Amino acid sequence: MVKAGKRILNCVLLFLVGAILLAACQGNADPSNAPDFTLLNLQNKSVNLSDYKGQVVLINFFSTNCPPCRVEIPDFIRLQNQYGSKGFAVIGISVDQNGKRILPGFVQALRINYPILVGTSKVIRDYGNIYALPASFLIDRDHRILKHYTGMVTKDELEPIIVNALGINEF
Repeated sequence: MVKAGKRILNCVLLFLVGAILLAACQGNADPSNAPDFTLLNLQNKSVNLSDYKGQVVLINFFSTNCPPCRVEIPDFIRLQNQYGSKGFAVIGISVDQNGKRILPGFVQALRINYPILVGTSKVIRDYGNIYALPASFLIDRDHRILKHYTGMVTKDELEPIIVNALGINEF
């Protein structure tokens, strides 16, 4: 019980410190276009958002010790399974401090089927100073931001927008 309380306290403190630091930065997010980025994946290879040009993309900023972040991941896995072959992709961007060390086990434990990238302060600024987690951006094939979510988002909320952006007549 003490260990769980300490973990919660650490999460809250980490969040507050991050929020204060991020609030002090000036973001330069264009309200209509998703900023391109180059981040490292867990295999230490560079990944650019521009690599996904022509696809509908869900960009999800998360932390491994954020409970709502963990809750929404299974929905993202299902969406990736269902629409990945139709031009949809999920990209997870971790804001964990020790991401390279903790993310491989996290990805394996949750059976995450989409790329996980290690976030930087620049990408956080570029996306409008992410101050709360999770934060997600749904972008269209031309990488215009369709919807920005602060807080947990579900498959039921995302799916109609994804289907519409893909031009699928499912709904």
